[in-house]
Amino acid sequence: MIDNVQNESVKSGKHGLMGIVLLFVLVGSMVSMIPVYMQNRINRLYGTFYGLKEKASLLNREILLKNYEINKLSSINHLSKFAERAGLGLNAVPVKIMITGGTNE
Repeated sequence: MIDNVQNESVKSGKHGLMGIVLLFVLVGSMVSMIPVYMQNRINRLYGTFYGLKEKASLLNREILLKNYEINKLSSINHLSKFAERAGLGLNAVPVKIMITGGTNE
């Protein structure tokens, strides 16, 4: 019986040591996986960042084109109003200013 008790204490000591070693191996493998996870996460964030940056530049381009169109239309509108005030009548039938092919006195 004494041998049985000694064998059990030796076995439980081996199991405890084996558990600690397995725990260290598990922790070590998880620690070695953290840099890979972080690198993948950073790459994903950079991809999202550049995608959003591209969308923002396209939206800024669209805004500039719309502003250009607004400025162009407002200048045409401004010229049309000025022509009406000056009596140029851009929408009226053209009036001859100089008669050609006649006698010069």
